[in-house]
Amino acid sequence: MGTEASELQQRLFPLLAPALLSGLLFVVSIPKFDQYYLAWICLLPLFLARHWLSIQSHFALGLVAGLAWTTGRTYWITETLQLYGALSWATAAATNALLILYMALYLACFVAVCRRLNFSSPLFAWSAASIWVLLEWAQNWMLSGFPWQLLGDSQYLNLPFLQWATITGVYGLSFLIVLFNAALAQALSHRAFIPYLSLPLFLLVAVHLWGFYRMHNVPNPPTAPLKVGVVQGNIPQDRKWKENRLAWTARHYAALTRDLAAAEKPALIIYPETALPLYFGDPLYATYVDSITALAPELDTPMLVGSLKGDSQNRTAPVYNRAFLLNAQGEVVDYADKVHLVPFGEFLPFPSIFQYLGGLTAESGIFAHGERHKVLRLPRSDTSFGVFICYESIFPEITRALMAQDPDFLINTTNDAWFGTTAAPHQHFAQAVLRAVESGRAVVRAANTGISGLIEPSGRIAYRTPLFTTVGFAIDVPLHQGQTIYTRWGDWPLMLCALALTLVAARKIVIRNRG
Repeated sequence: MGTEASELQQRLFPLLAPALLSGLLFVVSIPKFDQYYLAWICLLPLFLARHWLSIQSHFALGLVAGLAWTTGRTYWITETLQLYGALSWATAAATNALLILYMALYLACFVAVCRRLNFSSPLFAWSAASIWVLLEWAQNWMLSGFPWQLLGDSQYLNLPFLQWATITGVYGLSFLIVLFNAALAQALSHRAFIPYLSLPLFLLVAVHLWGFYRMHNVPNPPTAPLKVGVVQGNIPQDRKWKENRLAWTARHYAALTRDLAAAEKPALIIYPETALPLYFGDPLYATYVDSITALAPELDTPMLVGSLKGDSQNRTAPVYNRAFLLNAQGEVVDYADKVHLVPFGEFLPFPSIFQYLGGLTAESGIFAHGERHKVLRLPRSDTSFGVFICYESIFPEITRALMAQDPDFLINTTNDAWFGTTAAPHQHFAQAVLRAVESGRAVVRAANTGISGLIEPSGRIAYRTPLFTTVGFAIDVPLHQGQTIYTRWGDWPLMLCALALTLVAARKIVIRNRG
């Protein structure tokens, strides 16, 4: 028996060691650990494993690595399902495991396909990088999309390199990281650095130097900054949706708002996503709503209030997750709806299969998709801002849609109370940094329990709050005009990668036919 166990360990170790090492390097490169430089070697063990693993073993290698990667990205879902979905730990863990397995398949496919490429070819690293970004793009839309913590997102603190996202978006960052990993693996394997690593290394140095230049030579905005106030109410998720807490919630936000306005006198005050968990404008909740809308004329300040649009008398009426814009008279003059909803948290896909997850929407209800993403205009001003809500911050195409309407800055409202003190709020915030750089706009973030703050167009985090603190604060938001190459041209790297892979495949077919 001992001999069999020893033989099994000897067979599994060559596969498990590189897979788990790769997973460890990636997980430590992202929040909360934030050792972003490790992303530049996180794929190296998987590429080098070709020297001791068979072709047939590489799908399993990628799958195990994918399980490790995705566990680090989404482990917090188990706790969320258990606490707020009324599930047992076993059921919550099994549900999370299904998602982890699904997401691990992307890395498994990547490793399996790369193993079949010509590792000696100078085109190997470029092909591997192209395959990677196309698989990341697939994560963006498959099954409603869940591009949570893409490889490029790991670099949100690497400001010089981050500037590249103004041209290519997050996919361009991922491309260069994979390119370097693959080229380094070739250089080490063949002991030939110049043929394989010289061009990728030159490109990386050039990108970083250009990033340094851009950060220190961006012209100042043509207009003065706008002072914006944010109220972080800090209401835990297990209390937030209780009907008997509504009066306290309204008083709590009103007191914080008055203190903020008295101290800072902002031009706009922002509440987080669903700060008022009620049907805004519904007569049933008029007492609570009126106490908030009365603040605008009292303080002579417009407000952006996160709440819901629904009808208490008609339970079949659609419910929208909405940010209401109030003018200084307390009137609703415009609104922005959440368009891309959170699966299982705001709507239930495949209800015949996942009915048991209905507890997640039991208190808040099932939401309807908003019609479109909108840019709002600040009352009494020519200043405009685009609003994207919570989960929408992980989709680069949403901020691109807002940028088509040329806002002066962006606002991201969210409720991350679901995630407690796990890595999720930090990961969520990191992705908002990418949206700021891609769009070339400052992002003001208002989160119920944090992390709220201001992200400058360069990606520099000018201000951020700790988690689970009750605070009102004001920041000077720079107002910018114009478009970045990315917002103007979109995901052109994806098309280039697809074209390059098509040409490589066609070349192989031609060579094979001639042979």
